[in-house]
Amino acid sequence: MVRIAGRRIVSAFAGAPAILLTNSTISEALRDSKLHFKAMRFTVEELGLDTICLTADLSLEAESCGCQIRFADRALPTVVSHPVKTMEDLKRLRVPDPYRDGRMPIFLETMKLLRDNYTMIKVAEVIGPFTPAVHLGGAQNTFINILRNPDLLKALLDFCARVITSYAQALIGTGADMILIAEPTGSMLSPRAYEEFSGMYINKIISSLNRPVILHVCGKADHLIEKMCETGAVAISVDEVNLPSMIDRVPRDMVIVGNISPVKTIWKGSPERIQEETVKLLNAMRSRKEYAVAPGCDLVPETPLENMLLHRSC
Repeated sequence: MVRIAGRRIVSAFAGAPAILLTNSTISEALRDSKLHFKAMRFTVEELGLDTICLTADLSLEAESCGCQIRFADRALPTVVSHPVKTMEDLKRLRVPDPYRDGRMPIFLETMKLLRDNYTMIKVAEVIGPFTPAVHLGGAQNTFINILRNPDLLKALLDFCARVITSYAQALIGTGADMILIAEPTGSMLSPRAYEEFSGMYINKIISSLNRPVILHVCGKADHLIEKMCETGAVAISVDEVNLPSMIDRVPRDMVIVGNISPVKTIWKGSPERIQEETVKLLNAMRSRKEYAVAPGCDLVPETPLENMLLHRSC
């Protein structure tokens, strides 16, 4: 039963707005463990969230594998180069050492600081395998390869799964209690393609970890719910899905997580609108004890502080 002191657990990936609210830039904090920790501390001591979630940086694994990244002061980094076009390109890559390569060591150091200062649940995010395959190979080539060169794509997915597993294991070793696998590009796949080019690799990753895993797919993922449930995750987090429709589709030994809109409601809405929609969703999910209320995706960096405090009444 997902409750604390008679109420639902409330969690959110609020690292990006917390960075800005602690007078850092996102570019600075994602390259400095002390600044990153300062923002994480803010999510606990000022926002009062029930879990600590490292900032969701979906460029991290791709950068460590050689992709070029564009940083911004008030937005999360984006991937701007795609070095893998052939099998020869892929063979030149190596699985990065999470303790030495890219910015992975910075996130590991932040997790150590959280471990040493807080006993509450600590959640770290890694990317799902299909998304870094898109980062490394480029979106157009990746979707073409589903039909024309599946062997190259599957070899790239196997490499990505090894990168993700290595990094997730390092996060666990430095203090993560749970791992969230975010597969934002997964919603663009059919159920069959998702199973073949994402789900089976996620299952391998989860099987190699000794911690519970939440699986998140952004966007309109209603057609993937059953396939997501087959991955071995303990919880399913969704964005643009009618959440009550999942009550009888998700096994009772799994938790449903979501899905207040982080853009329309939490960023652009008023505190009154947020409270109204949250209460409405809680009532709609009342019959599902295995449910945690949360935003449908990461919070927008510019989310107003007053819009992140209403969860205390959930």
